[in-house]
Order: sequence, then structure tokens, then C-alpha cells
Amino acid sequence: MATKPADRFAARPRANARSTGSAKDAFIDPSSLAADEMSKLTIRLLKSLHKDVKAAALAEDASVQEWIQDAINQKLANKTAH
Repeated sequence: MATKPADRFAARPRANARSTGSAKDAFIDPSSLAADEMSKLTIRLLKSLHKDVKAAALAEDASVQEWIQDAINQKLANKTAH
């Protein structure tokens, strides 16, 4: 699977509209984002965990990047709620 350079594309915010199935659906031009800057994070995962993350993202019709961002946001929201 080819990836897009992080400095050219950012995750698309979730919308209620259904995906067209195009790879372009998962990316938007970051110049349209607010002053929020994107940064790159590299992590090491067990191959089995990586496979599970890919499968979960696919099941939710999301990119791995979107799925991981959602997971992080949920974890942070739960932390601040307690």
C-alpha cells in the first residue's frame, strides 16, 4: 500500500457522507486545515497487532491513520472525563 507524504496530505475529518471508495477520500490538502500543524509519529507494533489495526480500520471504512487518530482521541477523552 503506497502512502502519501505527511507534509502534503492529512487525515480527512469524518463526515456523514458515504465514501466513494476512492483513495482521495482518505486525504485532504492540509492547507485547508486551521492553524493546527500535523506532525509525524513512528511507532513499532507487533505484526499481529498491526494486522488487527488494519482489519479494524477496514471494517470501519477508515484509513489506518484515521482509525489510530480516533483511538487516541477516545483514550484522551476518557482520561479527561475521569
